[in-house]
Amino acid sequence: MHSYFLKMQTENSEFFHTMDLDNEGRLRNVFWADGRCRVACKEFGDIITFDATYLTNKYDMPFAPFVGVNHHGQSVLLGCGLISREDTKTYEWLFKSWLACMHGCPPSAIITDQDRAMQNAIAIVFPNARHRLCLWHIMKKLPKKLRGYNEYESIKLCMQVAVYDSLTKEEFEENWCGFILKYDLESNEWLGGLYKERDRWVPALVKDSFWAGMSTTQRSESMNAFFDGYVNSKTILTQFVGQYENALRSKVEKENQAYFNSFKSRLPCISPYDMEKQFQGAYTMTKFLEFQEELRGKICCDLSTCKEDEEYEVNEDVPFGASLCRATFKVRFNGDLKEVDCNCQLFQFRGIVCRHFIMVLLHKKIYQVPDKYILRRWNKNIKRRHTKIKISYDKRSAKPESRRFDELCYAFEEVADMVVDCEDRYKELMVHVHTLKEKFSHDNGACGSAKPVSKKNTVSPAYGDGQNILTLLVVRVASLGPFKRKQTNLEKIVQRLNKGKKNMKTSPSKENAKKDFHSLNFEEGRNMLNASNAPAYDHLTIQESITSKGYAMQHWITEPIFEQPNTLQEFNNICNTIQLQKLRGFNTKNSAQPCKFR
Repeated sequence: MHSYFLKMQTENSEFFHTMDLDNEGRLRNVFWADGRCRVACKEFGDIITFDATYLTNKYDMPFAPFVGVNHHGQSVLLGCGLISREDTKTYEWLFKSWLACMHGCPPSAIITDQDRAMQNAIAIVFPNARHRLCLWHIMKKLPKKLRGYNEYESIKLCMQVAVYDSLTKEEFEENWCGFILKYDLESNEWLGGLYKERDRWVPALVKDSFWAGMSTTQRSESMNAFFDGYVNSKTILTQFVGQYENALRSKVEKENQAYFNSFKSRLPCISPYDMEKQFQGAYTMTKFLEFQEELRGKICCDLSTCKEDEEYEVNEDVPFGASLCRATFKVRFNGDLKEVDCNCQLFQFRGIVCRHFIMVLLHKKIYQVPDKYILRRWNKNIKRRHTKIKISYDKRSAKPESRRFDELCYAFEEVADMVVDCEDRYKELMVHVHTLKEKFSHDNGACGSAKPVSKKNTVSPAYGDGQNILTLLVVRVASLGPFKRKQTNLEKIVQRLNKGKKNMKTSPSKENAKKDFHSLNFEEGRNMLNASNAPAYDHLTIQESITSKGYAMQHWITEPIFEQPNTLQEFNNICNTIQLQKLRGFNTKNSAQPCKFR
């Protein structure tokens, strides 16, 4: 890895890497980020998710990516690390390395799981960041923590109503305290701990901040799903860097395709309103589709009352199981300031105006959205610098445009170093910059090729170039076990298949396997299967569809399992944990969730 890092830094001085060594010179932790990640962080590093999921090799070093979301709604890598331990000291080192890499600019918000060591390190390194806990990880613990109660099913439903169906803080407090008292749960330590940290995970209490639509660690998980097929628990460090590049190459190609689609394809408007044309011309295709979803949702709404202080009540019919329920949202309108505020807080959370917002504007005969509600973050017309950074895994980097951009950046960097300490020189340079900017913005003439300039190495590694880095010692933390972290779906399947093979001397017939398959709970699991008559196939395909922010990310896992019928029920359990309930801004993997919350 050391050789790879030095090679990458030679190719691009913006490549950042640092290694943490013990007193004997053995590798403990490593962090790196290429130039594309660093520049992307300036655009999309305000909201990040962090997760330590993979056991990537025999040394049990979790792969820990920092992930944001770009203007297409896609996961974007903002740096990553390999760590040997999951304690506060290690996470503190990793977060400080990320902060140094990103020029000391901390995130405004970060999402993680409930790992206490992570929380401690975040409080130390990112003290001003809004820290949010993964809702899905919390709710999936319900069976383990509460199944011992006789009225478990009723308790579970009441808790889900309190969490997912509460629109305001007051509603949450009423619903939560109600079921705690009803079922005599005051002494339950787990529920008590969750209540103390409610400001970090309850939807009604966190939706007042901008999260770019990220509701859980789904971004890290989707990034990990992206690395599936490239990196697994048997990948050794020497193979890791190559597979890492292969995975990112695919990611860049998808971003390039999304960019192409946003400009070369034009989605038709579904209404005659000017506001839709505004978003059609400004937003990327993904985000425009999200706006259209809200525009369509207007059909389920009606404006009921208007108070003197320009507060409106908008009623909406929302799905509740097989029926509909009536939800009421309050929208404040300020004509002087051109402000609209809805208590569903979809705009605050996702940066997309809600259907209730649209209802009030149309009622006021305002057909264009104020500019403040058209976010730069989702704008397709902004030239994103990270797409022009030269990187080894992007085929477009070889294009003349990327080469010229790279050389200009180095030249400007050298000039900036010369003038940054002198106010007069700084002002003189800025005059020239503005003059050239004005000239080139009106000049459509051809430009000549730039002359190559020397590349300045701006990153100093945390170890000497000549130092011999020793192999990491195998680290086993006895209290945690080898699978303390989440495994990828593929790793879970392979592990269970291997376990089944050890327990069976002979394989049963496929007919018996089919009978076992028919015993599965189709009502909960069938929609997750990729075939309506899956027993007729030799491969069972599970389709995980994680729907959020108006689009779907789908991951397929296919394994030949009919020779191991005792794994079929386990596959069904996986299906059941993937159940989704689309709540605007939040996801849950339990289909029984109420859906009033927006």
